[in-house]
Amino acid sequence: KLILKGADGIVFVADYQEERLDANHETIDNLKENLRDHGLDFNTIPYVLQLNKRDLPGVMAVEDLTQQLRQKGEPVVEAVAITGQGIFETLKEVAKLVLAELKKGG
Repeated sequence: KLILKGADGIVFVADYQEERLDANHETIDNLKENLRDHGLDFNTIPYVLQLNKRDLPGVMAVEDLTQQLRQKGEPVVEAVAITGQGIFETLKEVAKLVLAELKKGG
């Protein structure tokens, strides 16, 4: 919760494993609540959805997980954190969104 104070953008790292789907939804709900507590609006803050652990067995199809977790048309990046796959792309995407928001005066 404290880490959100003064945040300019959010990367939500979701777990690809189907058994973690409910936990992903719960965490997104908690994120929205914590943003409100800090006077931030989930609908306007730059936000990227990162789908992590793509390398593990028993993962959902990217289309299914995206449909389940995408909140507002945000960029979605597949990742494998332990190898670094998708990490730079995720940072690039959120940086682009933050810069666009700053240019708008947000």
